[in-house]
Amino acid sequence: MLRRRRVLGFALAAAVAADAGVVLAAQDLCQGLVQDKAAHAMAGLPKPSLGQTVKDPQFGTTIRRISAVPVSEGENAVIKPMYATMPAWNADESKLILWHRGAGHELYDGRTYKFIRKLPIAPTDVEQVLWDPTDPDVLYYPSNYNAVPDLMRYRVSKNATDVVKNFQGAPTRCPVDWGKLLRLGNDPQYMSWGPAKIIGLNCGDTKFLYDIGAGRVLGVKNFTTKNAPIATPTGQFAYLDGSVYDLQLNQVRSLTMYADDAWQHASLGRSSTGDVLVHVSFDAPSAQQGAIVVHELGTGARRVVVGPATGWPYPPSGTHLSAVSHKAPGWVEASLTGDRAGRRALDQEIILVNVDTNKVCRIAHHRSVGRDGPWGYWAEPHGVISPTGTRILFASDWGGGPSVDAYVVELPSYGGSGPADVSKPR
Repeated sequence: MLRRRRVLGFALAAAVAADAGVVLAAQDLCQGLVQDKAAHAMAGLPKPSLGQTVKDPQFGTTIRRISAVPVSEGENAVIKPMYATMPAWNADESKLILWHRGAGHELYDGRTYKFIRKLPIAPTDVEQVLWDPTDPDVLYYPSNYNAVPDLMRYRVSKNATDVVKNFQGAPTRCPVDWGKLLRLGNDPQYMSWGPAKIIGLNCGDTKFLYDIGAGRVLGVKNFTTKNAPIATPTGQFAYLDGSVYDLQLNQVRSLTMYADDAWQHASLGRSSTGDVLVHVSFDAPSAQQGAIVVHELGTGARRVVVGPATGWPYPPSGTHLSAVSHKAPGWVEASLTGDRAGRRALDQEIILVNVDTNKVCRIAHHRSVGRDGPWGYWAEPHGVISPTGTRILFASDWGGGPSVDAYVVELPSYGGSGPADVSKPR
């Protein structure tokens, strides 16, 4: 079957482990992982076969390959996460979304990684798909169908979509205009984590917040920016271009940003005290530079967790952050590219950080050349932390190879198991 030749064809394990369950914020996900700041030069490692695992030679973690896109697909030989800021797993981690270039979004089993089906959705961009934070059967996306500004809902169990809200009417008055599509903005991020389900959207310069549960628009304003306001995990605030807003989009405070900090890769998450923005800072004064800089949105306080001031190198290029572990608040994953040889600390690495304790653990070398290789953007790892924080999904061209595939680091804290074997193409 052609579909099976193009994507995963795992045979289900005879016994699949039960759901890993909710991870408490106090659990130490770094237990058993390397926590020093030394250089662990990346060693050669053969690429695993589909469904098989390898041990990272330097960090000892388990890396499982979960896709094997045929090289014969040419420029479409890419299967990867949607983006670092968008959860790949649903709320209970039973399902997983990967993006297949030339084929679209695809649904997989979240534990065995078995391909289920192509998703019949048409979002306005690759990254503009959001799993519901509490209902594992539901995801949302702004549609690009005929440029009509509809927020759509897809139900996995029914394999069907319906319209949550059309935004042509007041107060948003979004037009049917290909130049002003309904979007999560040019730098999309996740929604609030519940119980309120608030999403930030825009159509052109019109920016607004929408409460899906209550079925109402919370605030509408015009801003000349390509980004959309982002609802914070608690649902108390919104973030946009370096400033914090209330839910009516009135500015609450400006954050201390340097140079182009506000436009660097970032992710919204939670600490024990409230909402946080974590981002990379290259051009700040030396004491404020870092691969992981944390802003407390409730107070505006800024601190460096991973940077020269805390004993780490200058932030490597190609750093992406993922703070969407909504069942393990406080944990943030970062995938960093830097030098392709991986000789220095942080280069080619995936790390995990707790923003409450400032603990940093080193997870794996992702072995992807990223923008410096033949695949450019499509080979950026875009690591995504799972809701429980126990797994990391990432993309890799495995040293500039002829395809880009998806891999999962299964941390020692992960209670599940992968597939027993791999089905041969039929």
